[in-house]
Amino acid sequence: MSSEPVVDVRDPAVLDDPMRGYDRVLAESPVCWARLPGGTEGWLVTGSDEVRAVLSDPAVRNDPTGLPGPGAQTQEEMFLALGTPPEHLPYLRASLLSLDGAEHTRLRRGISHAFSASRVETLRPRVQQIVDGLLDGLGPATVDLLEEYAYPLAMAVVCELVGVPETDWADWYRWGKVLVDGDPARITPTLGEMFAYCHDLVDKRRAEPSEDLLSEVVAQDDLTDVDAVALVVFLVLAGHETMAHMLSNAALALMRDPAQRELLRTEPELWPAAVRELVRTDGPVQLARLRYAATDLEVGGVKISAGDAVQAVLGAANRDPARFACPHHADVRRQAEHGGREGSVGFGWGPHFCLGVALAKVEAEVALRSLFDRFPAVHVVGEPAWVPLPRGRHRIALEVRLR
Repeated sequence: MSSEPVVDVRDPAVLDDPMRGYDRVLAESPVCWARLPGGTEGWLVTGSDEVRAVLSDPAVRNDPTGLPGPGAQTQEEMFLALGTPPEHLPYLRASLLSLDGAEHTRLRRGISHAFSASRVETLRPRVQQIVDGLLDGLGPATVDLLEEYAYPLAMAVVCELVGVPETDWADWYRWGKVLVDGDPARITPTLGEMFAYCHDLVDKRRAEPSEDLLSEVVAQDDLTDVDAVALVVFLVLAGHETMAHMLSNAALALMRDPAQRELLRTEPELWPAAVRELVRTDGPVQLARLRYAATDLEVGGVKISAGDAVQAVLGAANRDPARFACPHHADVRRQAEHGGREGSVGFGWGPHFCLGVALAKVEAEVALRSLFDRFPAVHVVGEPAWVPLPRGRHRIALEVRLR
């Protein structure tokens, strides 16, 4: 593709309003040539049908190895260009986010049963216990809801599931902060600490299995120690950052919509549907992972060439007026009327559909319902600030008063 980009995703007109910035792109074209967050050029896909098509097409891959054009570099070359030490490459290559096809299916199948709805439901009492403990410690003054509630809760729950001892949760919280902030000088030593820690934990679980996910992982003959370490790092980091922002975003949306809060107070059975709807309107992940076309293909009537970068915009697809009436308005009854089926791509789509979706729903339901039941007058202090992060992401600085 040689024409000038139609859109620059790094334009302040897009970045300054991340929940609506891509809507303006969608209104012009659901598939357009753009300058992407990393500075490269590629296809920006914003339409609901088009995003689903891209994310479910096996010809659109996470791994650009062997492809023509700008995507010709291997993942290894991409990581090395970012300053990744060679000794870290095996773990990054083994991440579920880096894999496609049969290898991705193999690793995912090895842990998917641990995230089934029935298995996750057994964790609800423990999630409630963690939530109650955190709520007991909040207030009475101004509270940073993301830092003092959402982040600690998300980290505690995923560490509990994986099998990270509670005495080590603070280390993971610290490591997660370093990786989210994106300072290259700190990321490399932090990754080294994480990988070393995980190898020690894998050795301990091999010697003394426990009732946790890691013990099940290391018992599988077809998973190497590198596979196990990569899975732990992926699950803990992916499971806490996005979950924390999901809780913060959803809490803010409900604090701004008294009618929906009152509806949930009088009809608490709507909470599961509310979580699904809030993921649609206020989900924490606006952009899917960058992918590459493995062959020439057509999406939404637009021809995409093999090797082209493809960026699916989940946030825009979730507010596509072609699929959703009043797309910006969170209506908890909307999802209830879908009979429990996913009404959005907030948790992704296709082979890389979020592995922890059942856990995320239970966690969000317990956390949000408990917050508003305990503190019905909780409200935002001032105007929430969108803090930019690397790779086109943001976090909300959310100050609240509980009473």
